[in-house]
Amino acid sequence: MIAFDVSQLNKVIGSYRDTAGVEHGFLEPLDGSNYTTFDLGGSSTGTEPRGFGYHGSIVGVAPTPGFSVGQEFLRKPNGAFSVLRHGGTPLDGVLSGLNGLGAGVGDYYDATGTRNGYLGVEDKFKKNFRLRISGYLQNSPRGIDHNNDVAGYFIDAAGAQHGFVQNASMVQVVDYPSDSAVLAALEAINDGGDVSGQWNDAAGNAHAFVLHLRSSSFIDLNPNDGSSSQQAWGVNGKGFVAMSTNSGAAYIYCPYLEMGKCPAGGAARHLPDRRIRVANGTFFRYDARGRTDRHLPAASTIMRSGAPQ
Repeated sequence: MIAFDVSQLNKVIGSYRDTAGVEHGFLEPLDGSNYTTFDLGGSSTGTEPRGFGYHGSIVGVAPTPGFSVGQEFLRKPNGAFSVLRHGGTPLDGVLSGLNGLGAGVGDYYDATGTRNGYLGVEDKFKKNFRLRISGYLQNSPRGIDHNNDVAGYFIDAAGAQHGFVQNASMVQVVDYPSDSAVLAALEAINDGGDVSGQWNDAAGNAHAFVLHLRSSSFIDLNPNDGSSSQQAWGVNGKGFVAMSTNSGAAYIYCPYLEMGKCPAGGAARHLPDRRIRVANGTFFRYDARGRTDRHLPAASTIMRSGAPQ
């Protein structure tokens, strides 16, 4: 099971596989009661709900034959689905970011095979997303807050993958501060500057974190459940982070020490304080092509595990 996002009302969306290996979407409260399962249907072979949006709408991706990733969809609060299109063609990529005002972000493959970021409004493609970095090979926005700050990742001209946060006035480039990290991907952002993400090691294992932009500090989200790979996905306005691991377990990270501030439901695991702080200004130290002082390998040479970033 994968938990992809958690709402302000502590509802969770994610996916699970049935006994035949088919992936289905679900929506549930944190206590696990009153499940709702859903599928895009049609020619799709699975359903991955990735993010909550306005009034309980849900966005995601549905793997489909003939698509590199899958069809991108919006599920309305009444349960009706819309497939996003550009020029009449269904978008093929990942749609995971949708804020409470109906603005969304994702990526798609164009006719030349280039993977582009885009901005949408509800279930409509609006325009390509312009990342203010020169020469990148791919840009993949993943989250958007109510101030239209956008978080995601890009592949630079040399093929290395970095996280980014962009607003109207600045771009921050994020690499995880570990010698073991060979790439980073940012998945979601809230209005308080909490950014969920993951970094990969050379063996392809993902490692979950939340970045507090205001203090330039990362928190390692390994739940110590015996898993070798952990992925962080959505983050809500309270700082709760939806997570999954390759052990098959899903978690919601709560940043508060007082248990009364954390949502009820499920067994609790207590994390040690594994905080890494970097110097202020670190995320602005890059050249015009987004390259930092980290010498990262080409992302195409790195094995991946878990759900697509």
